[in-house]
Parts: sequence; C-alpha cells; structure tokens
Amino acid sequence: MTKFQLKIVFYSLFLLTHSVFATANEASAQQQVNVAADVSTDAEINSGAAAVAANSEHRYVYDVYYKSISIGDMTQEYRWKGKNVEVNSVADFSFLYFSFGGSQQSDIVWDETKDLFLSRSFFRESVGFSTVKMSAKFDPTGHHSEVVNNGESAEYSNQEGPIVDFNTVTLQIGEGLKKGQTDFEFYMQTSDDIAHYYFQLKGTEVIKTKFGEMEVYRVQQTRKKDRTFIAWFAPHFDYQMVKFEYQRKVLDIHGELVEHGTDF
Repeated sequence: MTKFQLKIVFYSLFLLTHSVFATANEASAQQQVNVAADVSTDAEINSGAAAVAANSEHRYVYDVYYKSISIGDMTQEYRWKGKNVEVNSVADFSFLYFSFGGSQQSDIVWDETKDLFLSRSFFRESVGFSTVKMSAKFDPTGHHSEVVNNGESAEYSNQEGPIVDFNTVTLQIGEGLKKGQTDFEFYMQTSDDIAHYYFQLKGTEVIKTKFGEMEVYRVQQTRKKDRTFIAWFAPHFDYQMVKFEYQRKVLDIHGELVEHGTDF
C-alpha cells in the first residue's frame, strides 16, 4: 500500500468515526421517512419519547478493524435527561505507528410536534493528520445552523428538512425502526456543507455477537454507488447499532459492539 493510499485510509477512518452512520461522514442529519403501513401498538408504546422518559446513562464500546487488523475502538455515551439526551462519541485509532481520532459532543432534544430527535448543538475535535475544532448551533426548527470551523464562521439553511448531526441520526434510525419505518432520508451538517443521505431497511436476521445470538435489523445506505455501508441494530439494546461494515476504494472497515454499561 502506497503512502498516498495510507493517508486515504487514515483520513477516511477518522471521517467514519464522525459519521458512525453517515458513511465516510461528510455530514450530519435529519430524517424524513416512509412509515410502514402497519405500526403495532406495542411499537408505539416502545417509541423513543416513551422509552427514554427516565434519566439514565448508557455506554457502548465498539472494536474497529481495517480488514482483519484491529485499529482501535469507538465509544458512544448517552446521558438521558427525560426525553432529551447528551451524546459523546469518541474514536481512538492507531495504524502502522500512526495515532488519530477525535470526539463529538451533541445536545439532542425530542420534538413532540415533529415526532423526531433534533440537534441543538455539537462540538467536534479531531487529532492526527490535522487538528480540527468545530462547533455548530441549530435553531429550534432545525432548518438553520451556525458553524464555526477552526475559527471560520458560516451559516446554513435547508427548507427540505431539519439539519442534524450524526449522533442524532443514530438515535432517529433506531427510533424509526421501533415504529416500523423502512426508508430514511437525512440532511447532515458537515464542516462546510449540508450533505444528503438515504438509508433503507433491508430486513431482519440473526447474527452472532459477543452477547450471544441476537435478532437484528439490517440497514443499508442507498443511492451511493461508490461505497457500501451496512449497519445492524438490535432491539435487545433498545435498537442501538451492534455491528457495521463500510467499504469504499481501499477502505474495508468493520466494527462490532463489545461492551455495554450503564451509570458510568
């Protein structure tokens, strides 16, 4: 592998950590969805607004691999305050003597009128090939954002749908699966743009995990011919992602949940 290819691998790996769900993270997002016709009463009762009513804390740790080589881990921490949540995502990678990674802290609220999770703000910091400090604030509707990226300020608007960050995407897809949604559309805030992503439920299956065999929902990114991103969500963990795969050019990345804790 050439030095140029290695740089692509490193940079893309870091982007992946900051999009856990938006594949190669060029973004952060909101959802417009097609809802399956039959939504069970049980699913409605178990919807996010009801399920997260109590204060709680959860930590999810993922082992991450480049092909068969372990390159580090990703951690997502959730601190629920009623229906709202603070999320901290952290990536710590190393590959061929290089270390890189970053973190993003997001404030996310549940909007009763829209029946969606919305981003209120986030702060992102990365280290490795370059140091990045980025913050974003969103208006109450989610249609407008203010971004400061390494000291440079910019404003964005999107009338097609609310703009959110990747931590909100993870929550909203899990919430959608509970309600029987099958198609997802997101508008995601990047450092210098709003990106548009689509995901689709491809079915359910049973996979082997560190926690035993588990029934999961398989969700795949669509309308992107140059990449493949697949994630598996488990009802056992309140529809949290338990496995993912990402392939694009020289990249061949996969990860799986290896640890879950509460009240950290």
